[in-house]
Amino acid sequence: MRSYIKIITILVFIISCQKERISKPLYANDKWENPEWENPEIFQINREQPKATFYNYNTVKDAFLNKGWKNSPNYKILNGKWNFYYTDSVQGKPANFYKKDFSLKGWDTISVPSNWEMKGFGLPIYTNIVYVFPKNPPFIPHNINNVGSYKRNFEIPSNWKDKDVYLHFAGVSGAMYVYINGIKVGYNEGSKTPAEFNITKHIKSGINEIAVQVLRWSDASYIEDQDFWRLSGIERDVYLRADNPIAINDFRVGSDLVNNYKDGTFSLDIEIKNTKKLTEKRQLKVELLDVNQNKVFTDTKSIKVSTTKSNILFNDIISNVKPWTAETPNLYTAIITLSDTEVNVLQATSVKVGFRNIKIENNQFLVNGKPVLIKGVNLHDHNETTGHVIDEALTIIDLRLMKENNVNAIRCSHY
Repeated sequence: MRSYIKIITILVFIISCQKERISKPLYANDKWENPEWENPEIFQINREQPKATFYNYNTVKDAFLNKGWKNSPNYKILNGKWNFYYTDSVQGKPANFYKKDFSLKGWDTISVPSNWEMKGFGLPIYTNIVYVFPKNPPFIPHNINNVGSYKRNFEIPSNWKDKDVYLHFAGVSGAMYVYINGIKVGYNEGSKTPAEFNITKHIKSGINEIAVQVLRWSDASYIEDQDFWRLSGIERDVYLRADNPIAINDFRVGSDLVNNYKDGTFSLDIEIKNTKKLTEKRQLKVELLDVNQNKVFTDTKSIKVSTTKSNILFNDIISNVKPWTAETPNLYTAIITLSDTEVNVLQATSVKVGFRNIKIENNQFLVNGKPVLIKGVNLHDHNETTGHVIDEALTIIDLRLMKENNVNAIRCSHY
C-alpha cells in the first residue's frame, strides 16, 4: 500500500509541475566527441580552489553584523530573469550561443535560481538505485542528455575598478560550461558545491555578457545515484564578488578545549593572496568577542606581502571559555581585519567560533568528555513547488522540526 501511495504521489508531482510544451528544436549539431563531461579525469577547468565560507565587508561594524553577501557592496547579484533555451538532447543544443552576435529568437526566459523541470522544461525524475540512463560509465547517451543554455547581461560597478572580480555559482545541477563576452572561462561538475571563476581579464566597462550551458547528466551522475528527485539547472544563487589584489583568501579556525575542558585553544591560520605579485605592507588584526561583545583575544601583526600566497598564524589559550554543546550552543565571534599601514580598513570579515572537544574513547563518542548518542536524519534540499531551490524560511522550519524530535545530526553525504 505504501509503495502504491508513493507511486501516485510521484505521478501527481510530475503532472503538476510539467506544463504542456511542444519541443521545437532550432539547432542541429555534429556529434560531440570525447567531451569533458564523459571524462573522469576532468571535473573542472579554471575553477578556483575551494575555501572557507565567509563574506567580505568594508567596515569592522558590517563584518561583526555579518548579514550576508547581499548586504555588502563587494557583491553583485545575478539572480533573476535569464534568457533560456532547452533541448532534450546534446545534438539539439545551440553550439555557438555564447557569441555576442548570436540571435536569441525563439528563446524563452527562466528565473535563476530554479530547476528547469519545475518551469515546464523536461521531466523531473524520481528514482533510487536504478540509473535513469543505460549503465556504461563514464558515457552518457547523447540523445537523452538534456541541455539548458542561459544568457544575460550585467554591468560591473564603477567602484570595482582595479579589483579582482570572481563569478560565483552556489550550486548548478549538472555539468556546466561558463563563458564571458564570448570567451570560455571554465567548466565544472559537482552539483551541490560552489564553483568560482576569476573573470577579471574577461570583463570590461559597460555591458558584459555571461553565457552558461548546463548538461543534465555527466560522468559525475554515476556517483549521484540516491533516493531523491533528479532535477537540473542553476538551482542556487549566482553573484559577482570583488577582491583587492591583496586580500584575505582563506582561513582555518581551531577551537578545542583543554585543562579539563575549562580553557579553550584558539588558533586562526589566515591565507593572504597577492594576485598581482605586489610588494606591500599590511596590518592583519584578529579579535575574539564573547556573547557580550567583550574582547577575550586581540592581536595585530604587521606583514610584508610579496609572494602569491602567504599564511599568518594567530593562537592563544582562552581562559574560562563557555564550551559549545548542542544544549548550550555558546558561540564567540572572530573578526579579521586587513588594513594598510595607516590603519585604513581594506577588508573585514567574521566567523562564529564554538569551543568543543570531540573524541572517541572505548568505542564511545564523547563531546566535551560526555557521551553523546547521535540521532541523525537524511536531508535533501526539496520544496514541493520549487524543487531543489529552498529559502531560509523552509530551512528554519526543517531545523525546528528536527530539534522538536531530538535530532542532533544531519547526514549530508548525499551531496
